Amino acid sequence: MPSDDWLLVETLLSDGEPTVVAAGAHPRHWSGLGSLRRVLGPSRARIAAEAVRLCAAGGGSQRVVEADTLVVAEPVPCAFGGVHGVRLWAGAVDTPIQPPRLVAAWDWEADTELAHHGPGLEELVFARDPEQVRVIRTPPEAFGRMARFDGRIDYFAMVARIDDGGQWQGEVDMAGDDDEVRHFQMITRAVPSHRRISALMHAIPELDTAQPAADPDAAMLRAVSQRSGVGVGIIELTSALIYEWAGPPPPPLDRWLVERPAIDPGDLAALRAACHDLARTPGITRRLALRVRFAQGEWVAAHAELVAVSAAASGHGLLRVWSADAGRSA
Repeated sequence: MPSDDWLLVETLLSDGEPTVVAAGAHPRHWSGLGSLRRVLGPSRARIAAEAVRLCAAGGGSQRVVEADTLVVAEPVPCAFGGVHGVRLWAGAVDTPIQPPRLVAAWDWEADTELAHHGPGLEELVFARDPEQVRVIRTPPEAFGRMARFDGRIDYFAMVARIDDGGQWQGEVDMAGDDDEVRHFQMITRAVPSHRRISALMHAIPELDTAQPAADPDAAMLRAVSQRSGVGVGIIELTSALIYEWAGPPPPPLDRWLVERPAIDPGDLAALRAACHDLARTPGITRRLALRVRFAQGEWVAAHAELVAVSAAASGHGLLRVWSADAGRSA
C-alpha cells in the first residue's frame, strides 16, 4: 500500500466481519481483514485489525504506535450512533499522513421508507448548506439527485429481498445543491435484524474521468412528466416503493415530494397487488383510488394509474397520481 493511501473498511453489520472495500480511491470487493496481511505484512496487519475492531465498537479514533509502526483508524458514524465504516492508515511512524478520505453513512428503514443521514453526509453528497441539512429524508429526495445509477436494478433487487440479507456496491453520480455532479462509491448491505439498508458514500472524484452517459429515455420521461399536470413516480414493483418523482405531484399532493404520507391500509394493499400483477404481466395498466394523509393533515382522495416503465427496466413501473378534486381523467 502506498504511504499516502487510506483503506476504507465497512462495518455495516454489527455482528459481521468487517471487510475492506476501498484502497485509496479504488474500490475493493468485500475483502476480509485477513487480506491486510498481504497489503501491510503480518505485524502491521495485526495492529490494524485490532484498531479497526476497537474503532467499530465505539472506541472512537485510534492511534497506535508499536516500534516503527503507526496505525490510525477513524470512525464513520451513522445517524443511530453506531459506526458504519473505518478509515484506516498504516505505515512507518515517520511517514507523512495525508488527510483521511471523505466518507459518510446513511440508513434506510424498510418499515417507514425513510432514510436517516449520518453526520456530514448531506454536506458531502449534496454540497448542502448547514442550515438546510436534515437527518431524515424520503427516498425521492436522495434518488432524485442521482445523475447516474447504473446498478439501480441490482440494488433494488437487494432491497426487495431485505430479509434475506445481501450486499451491493457500485459507483454513482450525485447532483448537489450547487448543480455540480460528484462521483461516489456506494457500499450497501441489507440488515435483516433491523429491516434496514445500511450504507457508506465514499467520494472518489479521482475516478470521475468521463461525463455521465446520457440517458435519452430518462431525460424524455422527466421532460414529459414535468409537463403532464400529474405526479409521476418511479416505483419499484416488488416493494411498491416510490424512489423518484419524475414529475412532481400537484397540490394538495405536493408534500409527497418530501414526505412519506400514510396510505389507507386497504388502498395500500390494492396498490401492492397491482404492483405484483404488473411485475408478472408488464403490458397491463391498473387504475386505483388512493386515500393519503400527510402529517397533521386530513385524508386526501387521489386517483392513480400504474403502468410499466419499459421492458428493459424489469421490476419497475410508473405511478401517475393526481387529486380526485382536480376533476381530471388520466
